[in-house]
Amino acid sequence: MPGFTCCVPGCYNNSHRDKALHFYTFPKDEELRRLWLKNVSRAGVSGCFSTFQPTTGHRVCSEHFQGGRKSYLVRVPTIFPLRGVNERKAQRARRPRPAVAAAAAAAGEESQAEGGPPDHSYSLSSGTTSEELLRKLNEQRDIIALLEVKMKEMKGSIRRLRLAEAQLREEIREKDRLLHAASAGTRKRHGL
Repeated sequence: MPGFTCCVPGCYNNSHRDKALHFYTFPKDEELRRLWLKNVSRAGVSGCFSTFQPTTGHRVCSEHFQGGRKSYLVRVPTIFPLRGVNERKAQRARRPRPAVAAAAAAAGEESQAEGGPPDHSYSLSSGTTSEELLRKLNEQRDIIALLEVKMKEMKGSIRRLRLAEAQLREEIREKDRLLHAASAGTRKRHGL
């Protein structure tokens, strides 16, 4: 697709399609650039974006800035709706229901009384910190965003190939019709 596409994971705004939006390059100032990279969540993540260094082609759309525009006062992108949705879902999943919480507490007391570890202790290694979990979560979000972009590109390729196939089939039908008409005319001339 022509134009610039926003480089924020999960954002597919495009300057060619979304004319009302503005697209900003990463700043040259080192401190501002570091803040942008941190907020965009592509720098410092091990995995597919661990070496992400934005070029002049990488843009961030105005939807990620307070007030919908970068200005002298608003210099760093801070609005990331996709990230907020995922965090709210995670918070909802973590919040136990009262009945379940009471049952889990009773089971935890029983297992601790028996000398066993508390329930679900196996889900995290003892050295896992919240920063590591957040890093892993962001890494997976980046991978998902990359796969979504690739899937969108593949769907576009499939659509173009199907159109080309339909055009080629139509050309073949037209040539078959002309060939059939020409061979019928030749038979008539020869009296067959």
